[in-house]
Amino acid sequence: MENPDLISFLRDIPLFTELEEEDLEHVATHCRMQECGKGHLLFHEGDPYRGMYVVVRGGVKVFRLSPDGRETILHILFPPQTLAEIPMFAGADYPAHAECLADSRVLFIEKEGFLGLLRENPDLALRMLAGLSRRLRTLATQLEDITAHDVRTRVVHYLLEEFRRQHHPDRALPLITLPISKSLLAAHIGTTLETLSRTMRKLEEEGLITMKGKTVLLQERERLEREYSEASGHHD
Repeated sequence: MENPDLISFLRDIPLFTELEEEDLEHVATHCRMQECGKGHLLFHEGDPYRGMYVVVRGGVKVFRLSPDGRETILHILFPPQTLAEIPMFAGADYPAHAECLADSRVLFIEKEGFLGLLRENPDLALRMLAGLSRRLRTLATQLEDITAHDVRTRVVHYLLEEFRRQHHPDRALPLITLPISKSLLAAHIGTTLETLSRTMRKLEEEGLITMKGKTVLLQERERLEREYSEASGHHD
């Protein structure tokens, strides 16, 4: 990625949206791009902290393992989401494992150089706090979605969010491609695979969606939007 493209990419990251052009140029000097194959572990829980990552292409699963080896998925991240940014400021080790879900490209932002930049420029640190606060609000919203809504509402919300993320103006039909397996999706929204499959079948029986493999046609997208708004209280 050439420097102008890197600056443009950094500008779209929620953590950096409040930064000025000169700030982004300084941040870019402490970044390096990494190509990672499917299954590659970016870090393990408890590893000494080296820096944060931004997903450029592909996807990353953040998870923990119980003593008996059971996996709990904390986040599924896609471009241009960040991961392991909180330990940058908290001075902690990596709090979980992070694994690439597909062949991916990630941007690594090195800890020492980045923190040195913040020490030299307190105004930059203050501007970044606004972006960090936005990220924490997003995480709080995700937690609310899991704890406050039933499985059907969470599934509908996920499908609508994927539609917004994948939407292209020249695409005639409201189609999406599920970027992760159904088992990962079930873990992501906090349910079981069986319950997810049952919910998707119900939506299909009601004529709201049509599924073929990983392709989902939002047959009645406006009805899905209304259903989510009524269930979540997010009325226009």
